Amino acid sequence: MKKLISRLFIIFLIVFISGYAFYQLFGWQLAVRQYKKHVISELKVNSTTGIQAPEKLVYTLRYMGLPSGKAILRVDDIGDYEGKEVCFLSGNARTSDFISVFFEIEGWVKSILDKKKLNSLYFQEHSQATGHRQNDKVVVYNQDKHYLKVDGEQFRILPDTVDPLGSFYVIRLIDFELLKGGYSLNVKSRKRDRTLYVKYEGTEILDSPFGKIETYKIYMHLKRVKATSKHEISGNMWVTADEKRIPVSIDINTKAGPVSVRLLDLDL
Repeated sequence: MKKLISRLFIIFLIVFISGYAFYQLFGWQLAVRQYKKHVISELKVNSTTGIQAPEKLVYTLRYMGLPSGKAILRVDDIGDYEGKEVCFLSGNARTSDFISVFFEIEGWVKSILDKKKLNSLYFQEHSQATGHRQNDKVVVYNQDKHYLKVDGEQFRILPDTVDPLGSFYVIRLIDFELLKGGYSLNVKSRKRDRTLYVKYEGTEILDSPFGKIETYKIYMHLKRVKATSKHEISGNMWVTADEKRIPVSIDINTKAGPVSVRLLDLDL
């Protein structure tokens, strides 16, 4: 009986090791191919209908070429808020396991964006960094009277001001003819005013982990109003060449070094 059990165990071990080796040789490649096929098919689903809910975009973040974290952006719902048709947006990000050994940042944001006027009505932020106190704030925008309220204080805003998360979606929703001529967004969620200038620079075939994707290349330049050039950030964003304009890749140059953002997964 003991010999039979030993033989069965050896047979089981051989089958297990053989199966594991087979998976390492062929299964992973098959899984990667299936994954790529999934992402490409998702990118092509309802490509002419623009932003819809729910939508989930997953990105990897790299700083100076090194993996630094992951970010997830969502369109949670499109509905009514104070009598306006709005997009309910959210996002969260955290540093990678490697970076977290030295310095950890984790946070989330929420935004309510007026879909017709493309300005912000509400913005909420929570973040926590190693060695720093927790940051929490709620911003309420009054676009008619041109002010925002945050932490009990009131600050003036320019017409059609948008929050940082909302600006990401304004680029996707705005009339494309405006992008061709160049367009400036007022971005503000605290005291400082920032201007984000965006301009369509042409169509480009982008090599991605999922294969070749036809994209619109958009130039971006963010700067503080009445500030020196050291506060400026510039770069390019590549979005799918359709009505959805899903950001596939972003390269940003900062004074602290280059930052890149790459689409990893999505669910439309």
